[in-house]
Amino acid sequence: MGQRQPGYMPPPPTPSYGQQGAMPPPQPGNVPPPYARPQRNASRGVITGLSCSVLLIISLIVVVCGALSLGGYLLLRNFASTGATSSSSYSSGTSGSTTLHSNTPTSIPTRTFPVNGTLTYSSITITVVNVQLASSFPDDLNATNSATLLRVLLKENNGTNDFASYSYNEIARLILPDQTSVAPNALQYGGAPQPSSTRTNWLDFPVPNNVDVSHTLLRLGAPTEATMDIPLQNKPDLTKYDPSTTRPTNAQTTYAGLKWTVTETSVSWSAQGKQADSGKRFLTLSFRIDNLSNQDVGFNADDFMRLQVGSDRFPPTANTLHMIVKAGTTNQTGDVIFTLPEGTTACTVIMMQSDLLPNSQEAQIPLQLSSNKTSA
Repeated sequence: MGQRQPGYMPPPPTPSYGQQGAMPPPQPGNVPPPYARPQRNASRGVITGLSCSVLLIISLIVVVCGALSLGGYLLLRNFASTGATSSSSYSSGTSGSTTLHSNTPTSIPTRTFPVNGTLTYSSITITVVNVQLASSFPDDLNATNSATLLRVLLKENNGTNDFASYSYNEIARLILPDQTSVAPNALQYGGAPQPSSTRTNWLDFPVPNNVDVSHTLLRLGAPTEATMDIPLQNKPDLTKYDPSTTRPTNAQTTYAGLKWTVTETSVSWSAQGKQADSGKRFLTLSFRIDNLSNQDVGFNADDFMRLQVGSDRFPPTANTLHMIVKAGTTNQTGDVIFTLPEGTTACTVIMMQSDLLPNSQEAQIPLQLSSNKTSA
């Protein structure tokens, strides 16, 4: 005990870490000691946390501002929409006074103006019974920007077997005192009444609220037609639109073995459901035909009959003459209709020679017409 074994060397003394020049022992895997490792920057974590908070706050601010903006937009739009239909006011005048002006149309009581004017348009007898002025009518569902409506109340009678073809939207216009033409914005019936029928109808026109009804008129007729004006006054004079009728004497001739006599002439603005063209009128000739021979005679008046006015000859537009006149028949009647220029006072019926008819040498019947009234 106490003796050193041969060849034994004692380990060197372990230096204290606190001694100068002492090095720490090497770490496994060459891992640097704690004091040699890079130290975490504590401020970076703080900054990162602050950045997240700031971004969150900014996001919340954006969301809140967007919601406020949308709400404000909807509120303003609702206000503007409400203001468009409600009354608004503005200041005017002097000395600090304020006058309120409303954009809402002022409701006016319904006023009625009698007319009772009658004429015939497109073979339909039309009476303007009266006109009414009002802010609105319960049965007029069409919206209008006008503060006032003028309603024209009509009574219509189709006493014929003819169908008239027209649309009030195209042929009816209200003429204002300044000659402005106004189309109807609402109506009860848009077309003509059926044959052999009577009905009431109304047309509504937007007008200024200060319109002078007594200086307005209802115009009937398309631009290509002979137009007719009805002053919207009590009992207007519309006699110029009446047919002009004459009963000539000795207006007869012999043609194709038949005796032809014109018993009546009528100049009118319409015939068989059609209005005359602009600058034209209809001439209806009523004939009596006698066949004193012992043979039947068949014919078509459209083939040989013409109306001569000056140097112009016009064919019939329609006729109701029978195609065959039996032997010994007397007093067979029918009409032939022509168009002629307005203002015509004299014309001649021409029966041209025809190879299809025996004894059909050309024959003529001169006629004098009553005053042919012109358009307004």
